[in-house]
Amino acid sequence: MSDSYKTIARENRIEIKVKRSRFIGTVRYVSTLEAAREFIDSVSAEYHDATHNCWAYRIGIGQNQIFKYNDDGEPSGTAGKPILDAVDRHELVDTCIVVTRYFGGIKLGTGGLSRAYRDAAISVVENGGIKTRYITERLKFTFHLQFTNVVLRTLSSEVCTTVDSEYSDVGRITCDIRRDSVEKISDTLISQTNGRIEIEKV
Repeated sequence: MSDSYKTIARENRIEIKVKRSRFIGTVRYVSTLEAAREFIDSVSAEYHDATHNCWAYRIGIGQNQIFKYNDDGEPSGTAGKPILDAVDRHELVDTCIVVTRYFGGIKLGTGGLSRAYRDAAISVVENGGIKTRYITERLKFTFHLQFTNVVLRTLSSEVCTTVDSEYSDVGRITCDIRRDSVEKISDTLISQTNGRIEIEKV
């Protein structure tokens, strides 16, 4: 399993018009079900006078992944699913999109509706940009001060992000390390310090 995934880079909003109907797409990074629900509720409250507030999200990776979509009164399959298709087209997770519609008086038909919702969702994703995020594990390293340079050199890798460090009678460094590199980094430090380093998950 990879330790990286793609998600929306920034919250964003766009508007397109199709035969007088306005379709307003809003997207946000969400990492929990609660965050997705709050986002959907906030957009729906902001556009409380809209004809429909349709949405979709995909959260998590692997076996923990969850997704859901909602047509909010549009014909079944014409709104929420096309929005989710836009998320999946870009292979995004931890992403929620709400597409708000103000009906313009001209019916679009099921095909036209699906295209409009999908196009709004694709546009808001492309305008918001795509970002690669990494799954990390937080480790704390405790070591004799004589190994400070060795430890710092190893942890200066781009796969490590230092969270905290302190030096007294011993050195202590806490790092977030990309999951796929945890074993390699740990093995390297054990080897270079002759086992005189303590490694613990935080």
